[in-house]
Amino acid sequence: MKPTSAPFLLAIGMLVGGCDSDRLTQFSTFAAAGTQYVQNFHELTTQAGTALIASDSATLIAARNMAGASVVAAHAPEYSTNLQKEDQLIEENLATLQKLDAQATLLGSYFSAITQLTNGSAASQMTTSADALLDPINKFNPQIEAAKVGGQPIKNYVQPSANLIVAHFEVKALDTQLQKASPIIDQALTLQEAAVTAIAAEMKASLGASLETRESTEVIDPYVGGGTLPATWTANRQAFLQDDVAVTGLSSAQQAITELHNDFQKLVENKESTIDFSTLLSRVQQMSTYISAVGSTTSSGAQK
Repeated sequence: MKPTSAPFLLAIGMLVGGCDSDRLTQFSTFAAAGTQYVQNFHELTTQAGTALIASDSATLIAARNMAGASVVAAHAPEYSTNLQKEDQLIEENLATLQKLDAQATLLGSYFSAITQLTNGSAASQMTTSADALLDPINKFNPQIEAAKVGGQPIKNYVQPSANLIVAHFEVKALDTQLQKASPIIDQALTLQEAAVTAIAAEMKASLGASLETRESTEVIDPYVGGGTLPATWTANRQAFLQDDVAVTGLSSAQQAITELHNDFQKLVENKESTIDFSTLLSRVQQMSTYISAVGSTTSSGAQK
């Protein structure tokens, strides 16, 4: 058998090293996008909680006005029970949002740790930091799975998928980390994706039907009616815009987490594929745009 030449071995080594070097760069891009997603997600969960409370309160007020105060008073036990049920459902949804927010914080910390892989000298530190986050994330996964949105457990929204097959990477720190971390992170992203889908559906159901009517009766009609604007007009407009942006923002979050999850699976399953992160970055930027819109609306309302 003809011996393998040293130049050939060197060329192979450079090729393998180049592939993993490219992959490290891609992981860095992915982690940066993931970190930004988490920052945006914190803002959106706050918006979603506020919008859910505001919408439910508006619905309850409308029902009370339609029935009449005297009728409500005459049937106080029944209306009290209904109000308590609504409170319980909202509290359940808010608790789910808090759990999702906490899980997202852990994922954001993990993404930050992964970025250290781009610096060879920090590989040991990265491994320690990332490993310390895996157990808390893994413990959170069943809590998220059992959490409810609109009375339904999040596990009902999980889409079936094949088991993740992790590719072998020549960079030892990367390979070791992904072999043990990928199933845990993949499950966490799966649950985030299912939860955001559930929350977006709940938001659309609770807000969608009323937003158009609210804009017409509370914002547009008073503005073009020719009379003096009511003192509550600015607050009504701000509330409408915040709720509208919250619904749209959750839709963008749904697209972003789906893209984030898909790109993670591509990264760990096929080290030779070239991943175009433009869609992921675009989705994350859309979330940022909606958050900025809410900030501008709130700021504008506070100045009037």
